[in-house]
Amino acid sequence: MLEAPNWYARKYNSVVARTRESDPDAEFHIQQIGAQRHASRLATIDYGDAFVLDLQDKGGIAMSGAINDDALTAVFLWGEGTTFNGQRSEVPRLRVIGPGTEFNLEMPGSYRLMRIGLRGSALDSLRTASASHPDRRDWLMPGVHGQRFAPATELELQQKLLLTVGYAQAAARRGHDLSAGLAVAASEAGAALAQVLSRTQGPPARGLGSGDRREIVDATLAILETKPHGPVSVSAVCGILGVGERTLERAFQERLGINPRAYERERRLRAAHGLILTEGDRLSITDIAMSFSFWHLGRFAGAYSALFGCSPSETRRRIWGHAPQD
Repeated sequence: MLEAPNWYARKYNSVVARTRESDPDAEFHIQQIGAQRHASRLATIDYGDAFVLDLQDKGGIAMSGAINDDALTAVFLWGEGTTFNGQRSEVPRLRVIGPGTEFNLEMPGSYRLMRIGLRGSALDSLRTASASHPDRRDWLMPGVHGQRFAPATELELQQKLLLTVGYAQAAARRGHDLSAGLAVAASEAGAALAQVLSRTQGPPARGLGSGDRREIVDATLAILETKPHGPVSVSAVCGILGVGERTLERAFQERLGINPRAYERERRLRAAHGLILTEGDRLSITDIAMSFSFWHLGRFAGAYSALFGCSPSETRRRIWGHAPQD
């Protein structure tokens, strides 16, 4: 007989209460920063080789720790002012954190953390795939892997994750034994992540002058961070950095596989997607689009659909089931 899933959905009004919960895949320390009152909602399922978590939190928090040597975790972490190992993390983007990796997080205000962890036989399968396909990325190396994933792939993982923790929330709310559904949901979420990782190719070879191009890209990203909600002119960026548009485009194509204009727009689309995930039950698609300077709603819907594989309204329906009229 299979072991029943360990699951819970709880609310906390202090950092002290949060620290009483253990984590099967990591060791960490949490401390409060600032004077804002802390409040959080946490839902998790731990079953077999998968650990699934969704945390909605507000109040200044700093967290440091390390992933266990026998675990791998993939996270979406975003919030205003949030940083992940010193890098700003204000839009939902999938990060894969290898075994043994140390991390430092700062979340000065409201943020969202969604996560799928793998261990045991799931990691053994990834290890076997890496050995038999040298062109595949080795996810089991320590470090935060900066692979760019297709947004549609990320959306699929987000849906699996939210479906899974939704069972935990329903079980806690109704007091019913939903062990069978919890087990299936957690297993499917873990399998979905493992499948994504097993089919992802390794990084392309870098051309000459990659150090200079890395500096150009890093400087551009820093400029974009100064205006997170609105568009930034590529020509203005070139003027600030003293480089030509073709040089900037070549640097972005080599480092990120995308041109700077497309990256700037994708960044705002991802930010809008994050707002659908967190506030889609309250805000209309029009409100969300205009929050990130998408004034032409038809173009916004088309660009969003091209990126995520479905319309913003469809995403909201999948996540929330119902939502306000636009």
